Amino acid sequence: MGINPRFYGWINEATLKTANHANFVNVRLTYLHLFWVQKSGFSARAGPGDRTQKEENMQKNKQRVMHLDMDAFFAAIEQRDNPALRHKPVIIGGPPGSRGVVSTCSYEARRYGAHSAMPLPTAKKLCPHAIFLPVNGAKYVHVSRRLMKILQRYSPQLEPVSVDEAFLNISGLARIYKSEKELGRKIKRDILDELQLTCTIGIASSKILAKLASGLNKPDGLNIIEDEEMERIVYPLPVRKLWGIGEATEKALARLGIKTIGNLACFPELKLKKVFGKNGPLMARAAAGKLDSPVHGLEELPAEKSVGHEHTFRNDTDDVEQIRAQLLLLVQRVGRRMRKRNVRGKTVTLKLRYENFETHTHRTSLNSYTNNEGQIFSLTEQLWRQIYNLKRKIRLIGVSVSHLVEREPAGLELPFRDEQLRIKADDLLLPTVDKIKDTYGENAIWRASGLLLKRE
Repeated sequence: MGINPRFYGWINEATLKTANHANFVNVRLTYLHLFWVQKSGFSARAGPGDRTQKEENMQKNKQRVMHLDMDAFFAAIEQRDNPALRHKPVIIGGPPGSRGVVSTCSYEARRYGAHSAMPLPTAKKLCPHAIFLPVNGAKYVHVSRRLMKILQRYSPQLEPVSVDEAFLNISGLARIYKSEKELGRKIKRDILDELQLTCTIGIASSKILAKLASGLNKPDGLNIIEDEEMERIVYPLPVRKLWGIGEATEKALARLGIKTIGNLACFPELKLKKVFGKNGPLMARAAAGKLDSPVHGLEELPAEKSVGHEHTFRNDTDDVEQIRAQLLLLVQRVGRRMRKRNVRGKTVTLKLRYENFETHTHRTSLNSYTNNEGQIFSLTEQLWRQIYNLKRKIRLIGVSVSHLVEREPAGLELPFRDEQLRIKADDLLLPTVDKIKDTYGENAIWRASGLLLKRE
């Protein structure tokens, strides 16, 4: 490649000493160093001294992964922006008497047993003096974008998991920042300085272990798991700590006598396969730290497979007009999101959850791709008439569109002429509706049949 390894090593050492140009030089050097390490397997030494275990790992060209998880992200943002909320129990999700669930809560509220996904009335009983706030999605997404920009300075291989957590491939970066711990500390400092928020970082040889590490010492933690520390740190932990193992799987494993991650790592894979199918051996390899899944950069992430919205009614209802109006609102939101992303879809799915939590989903497909909410609503109504039981009350409804494409493939069957003209008229109108909502808010303009919702 025409790069002298010794000269490159000298650049690394010089860069560490050039504090005034760190932001500019380190970003460019990070990209170059990642390319050089991953393509050639070479890792230049930054200076004299004995080789550490981290350096041995890099010499073998092993993947090193960082998992960063923001601490009580939504609640922390609200506490940051409103000093009166600091050091108080804050629960994000909506009014305590509503039918929703806790989105997140501050650590002050967690001391009383409140946690994410808990029904809001239950959280109120556990922490009656908590301050309940609605979800401010636009604000949280804005902060999330700033967070991801900070992380992209350090590694081009950044894989967001959600608005408040991400994986980074940091293979070889300890050379530039002296050690993985120093790299983690620098990222935490940047986030604290620029966002006034704290995070917890875990570093290990795989995504599963890095995520496990980030959960060991929250909030504001920094944990590194080396391969030789697996038996001491990881194996004694409950098997539920392993990413992807939920309550049902935990109970199934317990019936086999598997209670810790170490138990799972050492359990015969063939026996696991008999019980869990192909996922059984994968769980064992994950527990042993041998399931090596790469960090996907932003450009490698798969596109969303569907666009959907759901609504939980404040009270279970069998009011057909209210339900229909809410379906229309959901369809409008779905169509608007699709147009913003410039995608079209052809399969519409309706989800109904009755008062006893029994859930039904049904889907049907168009002959052509669309993001026209009139077409989507027409299919939604057809599904609604097919599956709704008039004698039962509804708790939740949802609408989604899948089989997405960026532009409609040629040669697909079109609707009949009258319907085609109506769709064309809608397609001309909807961009104007979108602009009005962008400027004046989602409630600035409604379809007439949706006005019924204002009574709810």
